[in-house]
Amino acid sequence: MPMPHPEYARCARHITAEAVLELLSDMVDIPSPTGGEAQMARYLVKRMSDAGLETRLQEVDPARPNAIGVREGKGDGMNLLFTGHMDTSYDGDEDYLSGEGFKPRAVHRDGWLWGLGANNMKSGLAGALAALEAICREEVALRGDVTLAGVVGEIEKAPVDEFKGQSYSGYGTGTRHLILHGETADCAILAEPTGLKVSNANMGVVWAKITARGTISHSVFSNRPGVTNAVRAIHGIQTAIERWIPDYEARHSCMGEHPNVTIAAVRGGWPWRLSRNPAEASLYLDIRTVPGQNTEDIKRELRAVLDEAADEAGRASLSFYVNDPPTLLDPDSALVQAALQAHGEVTGEATAPVIRRPAADSTHFNRYGIPCVCYGPGGRMHPGAAEKGLMHAVGEHVLVEDVVTAAKVYLAAALAICGEKAGS
Repeated sequence: MPMPHPEYARCARHITAEAVLELLSDMVDIPSPTGGEAQMARYLVKRMSDAGLETRLQEVDPARPNAIGVREGKGDGMNLLFTGHMDTSYDGDEDYLSGEGFKPRAVHRDGWLWGLGANNMKSGLAGALAALEAICREEVALRGDVTLAGVVGEIEKAPVDEFKGQSYSGYGTGTRHLILHGETADCAILAEPTGLKVSNANMGVVWAKITARGTISHSVFSNRPGVTNAVRAIHGIQTAIERWIPDYEARHSCMGEHPNVTIAAVRGGWPWRLSRNPAEASLYLDIRTVPGQNTEDIKRELRAVLDEAADEAGRASLSFYVNDPPTLLDPDSALVQAALQAHGEVTGEATAPVIRRPAADSTHFNRYGIPCVCYGPGGRMHPGAAEKGLMHAVGEHVLVEDVVTAAKVYLAAALAICGEKAGS
């Protein structure tokens, strides 16, 4: 493996399990649901300011800021942006979730830290901040700027129907605002959970709503000719969608992974007034995509399915309310190779790039011309929890030593990238 930067060892001695645990525990103890990230932003800005970074709160929505810290370099080097979202997958007070991994309260046990956000993705933010603090502490002179941005609104949520407001404003809200309002760099590392693998590709997603309409009628007349039951109609459409899904999933792939389609919600009728024939029912689809796919092709395919499923009430309506494109960086690009090299220097292990399945803000950076890879400590399951299911089933947790490793990889990457002269 290549030798690390001359300043690496001096900086890395500050990245200890004790220091990382304290930092991450502080972050997990701060509730930061989507729409309520302000306290977390203020914490990050205070911590970065204390380290010596130039900081500011960038307002995205009223009382909802991104947190930005910059350590300026000499001015002639490559500029690197570390980034990650501050909002958590859940609010922390859901009555259908139980266990310490779903609460904004850090619990440390046997080298693992449990708590809401520990996996996604305060562990990555803590690792990036620890790396920057180490560089500042040793006053390392770099050519390029190093920036850390904690952003709001990344969690996969979107306003639809009566569900509106900041608590549903996700899918890259903060990152798009960050870039559009002047926070850019030559390249970016997004500290999403990847299990300490370099991700040069990410699946995208389309959210679709299909609505069938029925007849407004008293339920005692629902057996009359010409009365259409919207709930029955939407079930027929669901059957047609189920027939389409396997072919869709089989036809598309990237880096050995196929996209999948989830029938994620069904709504219809009035539960409080069953004496009325359901006059409207809707089906909601989460359709994952891989690099190379075209959203318009998906629209055309779904319209063809609805044409085939049309009944006497006509074709159901189709609308879309999320389009988060897939993204792919050339594995031989400078950023991907720099990230792979940094991982190898720290761990002594060679690794190959991977594609991530969940959505990530890397797509926005790449589409705005800022090459971005994902690399983070989350994703490894506790041995006792792995047999129970996925992370979302058992609650968030992270191995503290993985956060230490990620922080050291971020440090190695920053020293290498920001130590280079731009254009060299």
